[in-house]
Amino acid sequence: MNIPDILELLMPNILTVATQLLATAILFTLMYLLAWKPVKRILDARSEYEQSRLTDADELKEESEMLNEKANEYIEKAKIQAQETIRKAQEEGLRLKNNLLEEGKQKSQQLVEEAQYNITLQKNKMLEDMHQEIVNVAITAAEKMLQEKLDSQSDIDSIE
Repeated sequence: MNIPDILELLMPNILTVATQLLATAILFTLMYLLAWKPVKRILDARSEYEQSRLTDADELKEESEMLNEKANEYIEKAKIQAQETIRKAQEEGLRLKNNLLEEGKQKSQQLVEEAQYNITLQKNKMLEDMHQEIVNVAITAAEKMLQEKLDSQSDIDSIE
């Protein structure tokens, strides 16, 4: 083989190169139009969909955190309200207890006073009854003595 044949084998024909380049350009254009654009459109739509889902998830997370905070505030308010109710109930119970104790003391004092009054009345009645009995006994004794003295007087008169 001689050098010009080797060169001819190494160097392609310009027409073949141009045809190859044109075929490659047409192939890339067709690939771009038929494959790349639809695939890119699908990928963009998918990306948009995923982005909207992430945005929705973030919004739901924020809403959930907000609701959680509101629930915690509500729970705190309920605890405070429950403590206030318990405190009021304890105060009311203590007040009722003190009122009942005071009423009990007053009633017992009243009963003691009534009992003392009744005892005094009974004592006075007994003293009066005793006095009356003593008077009756004294009158009876005086009558008997007078009876006896009259009898004695009549005895003396009869002797004379």
